[in-house]
Amino acid sequence: MSYFFIINPKAGLRRGTIRERVERFFSGRKLRCEIAFTEARDHASELASRAVLAGFSRVIAAGGDGTIRETAIPLIGKGAALGILPCGSGNGLARNLYIPLDFDAALEGLLKWEPRPVDAGLANGRLFLVSGGVGLDAEVAHDFNSLGSRRGILPYVWHAAKRLLAYKPSPVTVSLDGRRLELRALVNAVLNGVQYGGGARVAPGAYIDDGLLDLVSIKKAPLYRLLAAVPALFRGTLDRHPDIYSAYKGRVMEFDCGGGAWYHLDGEDFYSHDGRIRFTVLPSALKVIAPKPSLQGA
Repeated sequence: MSYFFIINPKAGLRRGTIRERVERFFSGRKLRCEIAFTEARDHASELASRAVLAGFSRVIAAGGDGTIRETAIPLIGKGAALGILPCGSGNGLARNLYIPLDFDAALEGLLKWEPRPVDAGLANGRLFLVSGGVGLDAEVAHDFNSLGSRRGILPYVWHAAKRLLAYKPSPVTVSLDGRRLELRALVNAVLNGVQYGGGARVAPGAYIDDGLLDLVSIKKAPLYRLLAAVPALFRGTLDRHPDIYSAYKGRVMEFDCGGGAWYHLDGEDFYSHDGRIRFTVLPSALKVIAPKPSLQGA
C-alpha cells in the first residue's frame, strides 16, 4: 500500500505539525509514503495527478473541503482512493462520511478503513463532492474567499450575517430532470450529502451514495423566523419547517439566474457570466477511505 499526502499549509494545523505527525505515524511501517504541500489554488489537483501517475494507491488530502475537492478531481474513475485528514473550517465531506474530526483518529483510519464508492457532482464541468448552489451562501463564499478573511467558522458567520441583513433574493428558474421550478429564495443549495459542514444538516433526506442530488431551497423570511429555525438546521429537522423550506431530488438540475451570478462548490466561489449553471450527479465516481456505512453514527 502506498500513501501520498497533499497538505494545505493554510488549513487548521501548522504545516510542520502535520508533516511531523504523519511522518511519526508512518515511521517503522513498511509502507510507501510521500508528502507534498500546496502552493496555490488548483495545485492540489496537479499534485494528485502526479501521485496517480507515480502509482500511489492512496492519495490523502489534509485541509478543508476546497483542498479535498481539488485533490479528488484526478481520482474520479481511477483506481486510487481518496483519503481525508479534516483540517478545514467546515469539514463537510468528512462529516458526511463520519470520518473523525480528531486528526490522529482520522490518520489511524487511513490504515483500518477500506475505500467505499461515493457519488460526486459536476457544475458547469467542475467537480464538487459536498455542496454547491447559488444565492446568499454563494455570495458569502465569495466574500469569505476574497476579502482576506481569517479562516474558521466565526469569520464565515460574520460575513453571512452582514449579507443576510441586506440580501434580496433574485428569481431563479430550475429545470430538474425536465420539471420546471420557479424559485425566489435566500439559498438554493445542491447537496450530495446531508450537510454543508460545520454541523449544518441542510438536506436531512440526502445520501452521498444514492445516485441523486438534493436541491434545497430556503425562503426569505423575517430575521426572527430564520433565527428560530437555526436549531432545526443543526438537528437535521429543517424539513419540518415547510413555510421556509422545500427540497427536491434529481440527477440533472439546470439553473437559470437571469444574468451573471456567483455560485459555490464545496466553499470555493465561481462566476457564471450568463447565470446558467448545470448540476449533474456522477454515481459511485470516487473511492474514499471511510468507515463502513453500517458503522455511521455509532
